Amino acid sequence: MTPSSRIPTASPFRWQALLGALAMLALGFTATPAHADEEVLVQKAVSTVSSRYGQTWQDVSITLLVKNLGYEKQVGVVMQQPDGTWTELEASYAGPAGSGSTGREYWKVTRMYASWGVDPQPTRDLVFAAKYTVNGQTYWDNNLGNNHHLGRNDGPYLRQTQVLVASSFWRDNGDLDIAIDVKNLDYTKNVTVVYSTDGWATVHEAPASYVPGYTSGYAYISSPNVQNVERWQAHIPGLTGNVVLYAVRYEVSGLTYWDNNHGVNYQHTRP
Repeated sequence: MTPSSRIPTASPFRWQALLGALAMLALGFTATPAHADEEVLVQKAVSTVSSRYGQTWQDVSITLLVKNLGYEKQVGVVMQQPDGTWTELEASYAGPAGSGSTGREYWKVTRMYASWGVDPQPTRDLVFAAKYTVNGQTYWDNNLGNNHHLGRNDGPYLRQTQVLVASSFWRDNGDLDIAIDVKNLDYTKNVTVVYSTDGWATVHEAPASYVPGYTSGYAYISSPNVQNVERWQAHIPGLTGNVVLYAVRYEVSGLTYWDNNHGVNYQHTRP
């Protein structure tokens, strides 16, 4: 069994050429962008500020979904610096998104801005746009001309999905914990992990519970955060076998959304 996906995606970027051109004028670029039909999307961004032993640092992670339009490509984000200038940050390939060679790929930008060192890099609120160049064309996700905004200690920001697995952890006693981020679309909601330990021959469900706040490293993130993202967590006790396949179902306001890892489900192997 493979749960069907009802994850909503953004509508094609109407007026993308115009918006992209305006964004590049603002960013100081002169190349003409191609019309974008979701060739590059910001899926998730996370920013946290940690402090310990008198030191402060900011961890930034931005995950991009990119259509695989060619082997040779340049993927990254254009980000505003504290002095108002803009810089390009290169993304690294992080793996396929779903199945099929012509599908999507994950690319990721990670940075740490530290308060120590010869050239201190102070923490900052983030303003950025995704940029993808392939086959002589450049595509943008600039949030329909508004760019993406994320506060320095906001935690997670979801742009193109309503529910997304944040992490999973298999305990020594066989229990599996799964952390899930959802957009707070209504007060009443149900978040459930649908899983199998025998290749979907049998199916089980584990309800997730709302988490009012949590730590990420040495940072504390409220839930929901200022980006209106809530953290939920499911606990699956005493798993047998060494491989768990799972997806997440999010029910809210009479609608059901899935995060099934773009149709191939998540797989967690016992360490």
